[in-house]
Amino acid sequence: MPLTQPRRLSTVLAAGLGAVLSAGLLAQPAQAAGTPAQGTYQLNYSSVYAGQTVTLRQLSLTDNEDDRLLLRKVTWGDGSTGLIYDGEVTAQHEYADAGSYPVSVELMDLDGTTAGTITGTSTVTVAKVTGSYRLSAGTTWRGPSATLPVSLSLAGVPADATQVRIGWDDGQESTVARTTRSVSHRFAYSGAHRVTVSLVNGAGVSAPLSVGTVNVKLDYTSPTVKITTPAKSNRAASWKTIRGTAADKGAGASQVAIVVGQVRGGKTYYFNGKKWVRGSINKSKVRYATVKNGKWSVKIATPKKGYLIIGYAAVDKVGNSSVGKSKQVKLTR
Repeated sequence: MPLTQPRRLSTVLAAGLGAVLSAGLLAQPAQAAGTPAQGTYQLNYSSVYAGQTVTLRQLSLTDNEDDRLLLRKVTWGDGSTGLIYDGEVTAQHEYADAGSYPVSVELMDLDGTTAGTITGTSTVTVAKVTGSYRLSAGTTWRGPSATLPVSLSLAGVPADATQVRIGWDDGQESTVARTTRSVSHRFAYSGAHRVTVSLVNGAGVSAPLSVGTVNVKLDYTSPTVKITTPAKSNRAASWKTIRGTAADKGAGASQVAIVVGQVRGGKTYYFNGKKWVRGSINKSKVRYATVKNGKWSVKIATPKKGYLIIGYAAVDKVGNSSVGKSKQVKLTR
């Protein structure tokens, strides 16, 4: 079988030979013994967040006569080990859990085994992702023209983080400065979405912290809208303000649109937004009212005796609209 990874294989063989040497199974003439190899190393970070990676770099290597170094083994302190391979001077490791981890290096060659020297700190402190993150809602709605947004508030972001990365679990991410206080998002599709937060700094991106789940529901139900008939409905003054109610089983009713016209003695009039004008009712200006607590109202110029005709419809917060309706009232006073 051809050797496709000669460098890795040589390292494995060297490790095996080193074990034999350390067990005393291969005797070396006393006169051939020399000084074991000495190495100096340095960690690029001594404090990271869970999920981030540290790099151990070899600064120097001495007493490795005739290139007899067989093994450079790194113990990361969390139960993991690694090797610095032939021709390389670094090894990397990602810490999964918070804690304090001592790092050490073992060098082995034909002259024996020694511990490498780590300049600076030799312990990596791994912190949990901290901060306060709160979703504005656990449920939102998606309809034919919109998805209601959900916001995430941020507070207490650690000072050593430069950015916060928010995973929305719908194929989208938001990366914001650590000083950002709120981020709004519209989910791309329905379903349950697990929202996560990761901290970003020079050491990379931390492991994600789950901050909650948002359930995005589909809403294709039309709202309902009604006009409230005043007690003295035959009086023109009673219709200076047109009132009504609107309801919706999903995202909630948002707006009501109305048009008004009159028939007076066989002649038609329309309301242009300010006053009544003789002409086709189709020219009436559309008036909009915001639905608040299930109620809405629109003011118009006081109509006169005759017939008042009101056309009305409603739309909900995600784009579903009701069927247009009309109401006709006879005004006698």
